Amino acid sequence: MMPQQKKSVESTSKPAPLVLGEKKPWNPAPSEPVVFLGAASYESVSCVTANFQAFVTDLSHEDLDVEESLQEMVELIFKRAVKKPESAAVFAELCQHLSEVEFQSLSDWSVSVSFRSLLVKHCQAEFRKSLDKEGIHQESGSCLKPVQDVRVTDRLREEQQNAKPSGRFLNMLRFIGQLFLSKVLAEKSMHCCIRRLLQKGDGPSLEGLCQLLQMIQQDLEVVTSKEVMDTYYSQLDYIAEKGKRAPRLSLLLKETVDARKMAYSTPH
Repeated sequence: MMPQQKKSVESTSKPAPLVLGEKKPWNPAPSEPVVFLGAASYESVSCVTANFQAFVTDLSHEDLDVEESLQEMVELIFKRAVKKPESAAVFAELCQHLSEVEFQSLSDWSVSVSFRSLLVKHCQAEFRKSLDKEGIHQESGSCLKPVQDVRVTDRLREEQQNAKPSGRFLNMLRFIGQLFLSKVLAEKSMHCCIRRLLQKGDGPSLEGLCQLLQMIQQDLEVVTSKEVMDTYYSQLDYIAEKGKRAPRLSLLLKETVDARKMAYSTPH
């Protein structure tokens, strides 16, 4: 069989949406770095920051026509984005390019499966799991029930109220924020995260919330009523003033509140 004539792909600032089934031959220029995902290697995804256009172009020729392949892609990208937080924005842009990939489910032809829907479900699952690992998803007082001494109970509660979050927890929230900024996650997802973190209200959740709000506040204000945003920041301000938190956490809460006030006072 004679080999098909291959076309060269010119790099553009915004590649066309990926459409499954359109398997166009691809022959990059000799100087263009090539990244293949066929083996689904961690090295391939980690190179995306340096070879973004070639990576996205290569994905358009992958056989992402079954749900398992798409799910593996979601998990791999999420894992690498959390592990490399300095590249979270690039991975979020990659997800934006892949968000239109969609096909009919093989198990149920009346249902469509998309990269975006799988990514949203994975973010929700990782968010809940991370809350559990941070010790901020337990029922109120459940971890203190075996303790009878009130002084010990108070000390443990104070430690939890001022505990620091893990690096992975902050990295996960950073990537989720970047997905919102890239228009992959909707504002409804952000409000869900914010309310859950406020509801838990301990040290890890509040510090994570401050980081998330500092990232997305301006974009979220555009699609959210001022009254709702005022409610969020009023709670943060109250906790900073009356919550009897560690000075480090109280200062972070105040800085987050003041940053919004500064944004409103700055002429546009």
